[in-house]
Amino acid sequence: MKNKDYKKLVTIAAATALIIGSLGVTSAPTLAKDTKTITQTEKTEHKNTTEKTVSSNVKPYKSETVYAKTDEDGNITSVIVSDQLKNIENTGKLHDISALNDIENLKGEETFSKQNGKLIWNTDKKDICYQGTTTQPLPVNIKVTYTLDGKKITAKDLKGKSGHLVMRYQYENTTLSKDNYVPFLMVTGLIFDTEKVTNIQVTNGKTLSDGDRDIVIGMGLPSLKETLDIKDIDLDIPDYFELEADVTDYELSEGMTIATNELFNQLDTEEFDSISELKDSMKTLQDSSNKLVSGSGELRKGLDTLLSSSGTLTDGISQLISGGNALKNGTSTLAAGSKSLADGSASLTSGISQLKDGTDTLHSGASQVNAGLSSASKQTSSKLLPGAVQLDEGVAKMQEQLTSGMNQLANATNQLNAGLNNPLTAEQPGLKESICAVNNVLNTGTAQTGNQSLKDIAKNTATAAQALAQMIPVAPAENESESSLDALSALLNRDDLPEDVKATIRESIQACQKQADLQESETAAMQELLKNVVAGSQTTSAVVDQIAQNTTAINAGTEKLAAGANELNSAVTGQNGLINQINSGISTLKNGTSQLREGIGGKNGLANGLNQLADGASKVNNGASTLNEKMTEAHNGAKSVSEGASQLNSGAAQLNSGAGTLVNGLQTLNKGSFALIEGVKKLDEGAIALNEGMIQFNEEGIKKLVEVFDGDIDGLLDKVNTILDSSKQYKNFSGISDEMDGDVKFIFVTE
Repeated sequence: MKNKDYKKLVTIAAATALIIGSLGVTSAPTLAKDTKTITQTEKTEHKNTTEKTVSSNVKPYKSETVYAKTDEDGNITSVIVSDQLKNIENTGKLHDISALNDIENLKGEETFSKQNGKLIWNTDKKDICYQGTTTQPLPVNIKVTYTLDGKKITAKDLKGKSGHLVMRYQYENTTLSKDNYVPFLMVTGLIFDTEKVTNIQVTNGKTLSDGDRDIVIGMGLPSLKETLDIKDIDLDIPDYFELEADVTDYELSEGMTIATNELFNQLDTEEFDSISELKDSMKTLQDSSNKLVSGSGELRKGLDTLLSSSGTLTDGISQLISGGNALKNGTSTLAAGSKSLADGSASLTSGISQLKDGTDTLHSGASQVNAGLSSASKQTSSKLLPGAVQLDEGVAKMQEQLTSGMNQLANATNQLNAGLNNPLTAEQPGLKESICAVNNVLNTGTAQTGNQSLKDIAKNTATAAQALAQMIPVAPAENESESSLDALSALLNRDDLPEDVKATIRESIQACQKQADLQESETAAMQELLKNVVAGSQTTSAVVDQIAQNTTAINAGTEKLAAGANELNSAVTGQNGLINQINSGISTLKNGTSQLREGIGGKNGLANGLNQLADGASKVNNGASTLNEKMTEAHNGAKSVSEGASQLNSGAAQLNSGAGTLVNGLQTLNKGSFALIEGVKKLDEGAIALNEGMIQFNEEGIKKLVEVFDGDIDGLLDKVNTILDSSKQYKNFSGISDEMDGDVKFIFVTE
């Protein structure tokens, strides 16, 4: 027999017997370990007379279950007995009596010893559950007969046959032949395949549908009618049950029978002294039966209500499964997104770290630019501008002096030329004196200065211009500027930087570029002006040197004066003479120094530009410092985001795994709900059959019995008292100590 079928038969048969008012199952139906029967513990705690007896009696209690394995004809093949000793007072030892063989403790390591025919258990203050075997005859038996198409047939020959089958379970009570008859209620459960067994009809029983199987429940009270000697009374007390069915390729049925005397132990007739007392008891029996009928009806209604709510249950489970799938999909998306977030935040952290390095470089470069521009601005204001003013004033004075000197030089050369080309007179100065006058102008100074020669003025002008050119600040190295700007520009191409950070970088790049362009423009202009000044000064110096060389030559060779005087006069006073060149050069020089002065100290001059550039560089430096600080904060924040994203990813993965487990559990629950609904349907069908059976039992059994006791029952009362006394005295099959109370039941299992 399959384990689930075994459980089902135990449950149905036990429930039927219990409702009838008999069964109190407290022990575990554990069969021998060498059999193929499933070892199963059925802990059905009864809350009727047995519990009342236990709770009201301080004696230890022995609950015994006898398992008889039978063949298909009902013949017993083996017997296993399971005993449970309930240690009511938690004593250390329990005295027991048992005729069993091969006794084995089923639930613990407690041992026993034999003394004077008794078993003395060392309980350790616990209950004892043991089993053993026996060959002694049972007080009840079953005989099963088969008829196929009107002909008797054995169970062995019936296998694989088809036709109309009649199966009869005949219950036997072997105590009838003894002095003390013990009444037993016997309940049988059978399971049939609905495809092979159809059109089932039952006598003294009911049929329950179980989908692809039918469960047949039959019952009987063997020998009770004979013992009461009420054959002539219209009271049906069955001692068998019978079924008819059409079978196809018949397979031997799986069955189980329970026998118990507890029904009769519920009736207390010890104090019956008269018919009236018996009638009162019958009335109590009738009331109890009516309550059972009512209770079975309430059970039916409750199962109907439960069944009607099954649709709501399945809908709710379906919604849960749908929500669970949505949750699983969402957590899967969350897990994937959190992983991308974790990867992106890690990249962001790395990028911000690189950006921070760039801002460090920017801040350092901005600081250097700021310091250089500040120094250049100070030098321009303190040295360059005063030098330019001094140079401009010196050039103006030089122009004034050179103009006077050039005029004197022109007069001298004219005189020289006149003296050389005309005869000498008393009024005219001599040649030597004229040459000396020219040398004095060139080498010893003019009449206005008296102490500064034209050669010295020209040389000093060129030297001052060159010194001024060296004072102009040099712009930062182009490669350094471009390197800083390229580093900042590269940061703008990163996708992982916030837009506000990029905006700050763009402003820094624009400010640096503007400042660099302005500085480069101003420096180029100044360099060009000073280049012109130096060139003019050098030209002036060269002209003066040339004049000096010519006058020296004149002074050295008077014999060549005639030819040289003409040449000198032409060189000095001609259209392209030295005087015109000097005047042109000095004018250019003056214009250059004036422009230089304005370029340095004017409104839009170098000094003002350097001040603005220094202010801008200071702002860039401050911005770079702020950006560097923000980059530090951003780096710390990105690091926290990365760590949080990693934790989120881990949590999302766990959540996704849990969601998957939830969905699997919900799917299992959904499958179980269908099984539950099917079970409720079966219970409902069983409740319907039970209610109908209880009504029938009440109408055909209890009521008729009560009707019987409404007549002359003096002799019947004695028989009933005798039967009930015998039932109450029958507490055990294998043996029981006088120190114990107990109960016993028999279970027949068809192999």
